[in-house]
Amino acid sequence: MFEIIVMVCLAATGEQCKEYKFTEPQFEDAVSCIRESHATAYEWQGDNPKFTVIGTRCAKDAKVPEVPQS
Repeated sequence: MFEIIVMVCLAATGEQCKEYKFTEPQFEDAVSCIRESHATAYEWQGDNPKFTVIGTRCAKDAKVPEVPQS
């Protein structure tokens, strides 16, 4: 299953960038994951204004922490 991975930075400084993953939703194929990644990241950023999403990607079994909730 593919997961959406986002690269986020602190909005106030633009620094301290890290990758995080969304555990839900998961996707059967990379194309579906990529298609949904921007909308999912955009929605999450709206609920977490102290972060700025600077990129997305899709991966299987990524060894990164789950997205923070503020």
